[in-house]
Amino acid sequence: MSDMSPKPPSLERQKNAFQSELLRRVSAATEDFPTVRCWSSHKLRSLLGSLRSSLLDQRVVTSSFPRTDGLLAWLIDAGLVHPLLVEPGVSAKAEDTFYLVEVGSGPQSTVSPFELLQAFQPQGIVSFFSALSFHALTTQTPPFHHSVALTPRPPAVPRERAAPEIETASVPSASAARRDSLGSHAFTYGGTRYFSTKRFRDLVPGVQTQILDPRINLRVTDIEQTLLDTLMHPEASGGQSVIFETWAQGLGRARPERMAGYVESIALPVLTRRLGALLNLTGAVAPAPLRSVLEQTRRLLVVDSTPQVPLFRGQSGTRLDPEWNVLTPA
Repeated sequence: MSDMSPKPPSLERQKNAFQSELLRRVSAATEDFPTVRCWSSHKLRSLLGSLRSSLLDQRVVTSSFPRTDGLLAWLIDAGLVHPLLVEPGVSAKAEDTFYLVEVGSGPQSTVSPFELLQAFQPQGIVSFFSALSFHALTTQTPPFHHSVALTPRPPAVPRERAAPEIETASVPSASAARRDSLGSHAFTYGGTRYFSTKRFRDLVPGVQTQILDPRINLRVTDIEQTLLDTLMHPEASGGQSVIFETWAQGLGRARPERMAGYVESIALPVLTRRLGALLNLTGAVAPAPLRSVLEQTRRLLVVDSTPQVPLFRGQSGTRLDPEWNVLTPA
């Protein structure tokens, strides 16, 4: 009696089915994967493994079909996946290797730093100097890039103590001294360093999603938040010269009502003081909504008992703004 069981599909047919399903899965960005063109090694391997398991359950492929390593090697040979030349950083992990998933990808393929940041941390936020560059608020090319992971504030952590812009007289620990002041150096690409860091969610109310392409969505701080971040994280924003250029270009583009709302929501008097001192120093006229927020803080400010702070954290100032008790550059 002859065996009537169906003949298993050929390897070529299985590969064609796998390729079709893979291209379908990476055809449009999703909430979980804002970019489906650029992938970290960890996320891509997970996708390939889950796709193989799904097709195996459907009997589209057989148990002898290549596993993750074999699939990745085949896709690279077929020109569907191209590895990016990334140098591991101090805090490198397995996922800090990246691939482009695109028909015809190869050595000539390029990836923007913003897309690479989003692939690095799919739920991360493009921030600081990177966001300044994205919004064209500076003419300077960022020498580093940042992805920020937002975390909830633990109930036991008060807002003032958690804010990075509050100066303290404490001596940093040995472990803190070994860490890069810009955050965790994850990798270097094209000679530029990429960092990750964490911030409390309530200090970053201004996040937006920009659709760059059906396959590439970008989570980035909006213009108003990016401007305020220069006063909270001046080093990560490029320093004094970049910040002055940024405010000269950006204040007129910012929506005053939105920025005023963020200042009220963040609710850090030292941020408001620095904002007022910056506007005084540059001679900029505060729009009405911002002026109202500044006046509220100024009425509550007791200059004689309020500690002096520099305009830019970590950088000394020589000229005192008596209105805000802030030391500004000469």
